[in-house]
Amino acid sequence: MTDYATIGRKKLQEIDGEAGVRVEEAINRVCPDLARYLIEYSFGEIYARDGLDNRMKEQAVVAALTAIGTAAPQLKVHIHAALHVGCTPEEIREVIIQMCGYAGFPATLNAMGMLMEVLQETGRTLSRESAHAGADGRYERGKELLARIAPAQERLLKETYDPIDPDIARYVISFGYGDIYARGILPLRNRQAATIAALAAKGNAPSQLRFHIGGGLRAGLSEGEIVEIMLLISLYAGFPAALNGILATREVATALQNEGNPQ
Repeated sequence: MTDYATIGRKKLQEIDGEAGVRVEEAINRVCPDLARYLIEYSFGEIYARDGLDNRMKEQAVVAALTAIGTAAPQLKVHIHAALHVGCTPEEIREVIIQMCGYAGFPATLNAMGMLMEVLQETGRTLSRESAHAGADGRYERGKELLARIAPAQERLLKETYDPIDPDIARYVISFGYGDIYARGILPLRNRQAATIAALAAKGNAPSQLRFHIGGGLRAGLSEGEIVEIMLLISLYAGFPAALNGILATREVATALQNEGNPQ
């Protein structure tokens, strides 16, 4: 019989270090069964899976918790965890900045404050050097980045939104991609993983989730890796969000395969 408790505690220590031990101890004082489920299922089964490395898991979880916006203590634990598994402060900052396009500025600002709190507690420093790609050529830069994850998307955005207001597509492309995605620091596949995690966790934008699943596949994520992200999301947004994301992943992956292999 598999000893998920031992596996889970080992994985929790690997991910969270002493912070994870304190979480288990605190929950044990209130509800030992809940602590058991946390250790055995969350870490002994889901986190112990091999489909993603720990760095990408924690980047995805920081993105999801930032986007959810209602789990500040858990976000703090996972910012600690991201540092513990080798993410740099700058990488974590990039994940959080990226969320302003998917969860809004208030959620992003709150998460950035939490990052600063964790850095102060851990004695880590954060570079203040600007990663902004520059004000010139924002649209063209964004258009090129968008084409890497969805070759026809600029045209579709303009066809859909230009009759309402031509500025809408320009804002999406210039800011979302020409400013945010163009900052570098994180590879495109990691940015797509973070976006997929955030949209799956929020659960209120199925069209955009499907779009970014396709973008993730084009950016180099495998279908299996995206399913692993969805399984992680089951821990933070529940099974309905995860199951919807898994079905969307299968549908999008199949559609892209069919595009590449016309009958």
